[in-house]
Amino acid sequence: MTHTHHRRGSRESLKGDWVILAMTQADVPEQNVNIGERFNKLVAICAKHNPVGIASRDTNGVTHRYQKGWDKRMDSGVHLSATIDEVVKDANLLRHAVYTRKDDVLAVVRELKEANLGISVVVSGVLDEVFDLCKKADTGPHTVNMSAETLGKTELMPEPEVLELVTMCGHAFISRHLARYLIDRVKQGSLSPEDAAIELGKQCTCNIFNVVRGADLLRKAASI
Repeated sequence: MTHTHHRRGSRESLKGDWVILAMTQADVPEQNVNIGERFNKLVAICAKHNPVGIASRDTNGVTHRYQKGWDKRMDSGVHLSATIDEVVKDANLLRHAVYTRKDDVLAVVRELKEANLGISVVVSGVLDEVFDLCKKADTGPHTVNMSAETLGKTELMPEPEVLELVTMCGHAFISRHLARYLIDRVKQGSLSPEDAAIELGKQCTCNIFNVVRGADLLRKAASI
């Protein structure tokens, strides 16, 4: 999966942006023995180490999404918030977990290695930082995917401060127009950067939007 790999920004900003993804191939029966139980353990491990966003699917196929700072008063339409406890309970499949600290991701990888759950795990982040993390966890990558930048009529792309926000949703569900509108709201003082980041993050149904980094980017963009 590569939809977490096209995030833009400075190295310093991206060093605080980590995504973990775990999936299995559904049509291989021998790989899916006790899969619900194993994913439940995996989600519990990811939830222990300070995620700023985490989502799972329960045994009824319902997705539960947690993002730091998102509470029930901010729910709208199909966008419903969950607590970390609700994400962990009856977790049958992990979608993604988002972190801001390398040490937290390192703790997750070490614990997953020890658990040996037989589930492929993808870690997205600044490449050399990911390699260093793997080395510290006494493991290594099976496969490496890298973003090769954007080719073509790049002059048609939004301005950099908007791109940094919208590329935190790998399926392009966050509109550049919404990002600009929320930057203006923050600039006017009618909305906090944290609440604006939640509004952007709600649109990303994969739940890979980093609301902590998003608030920082919104604050910076509003000052331009």
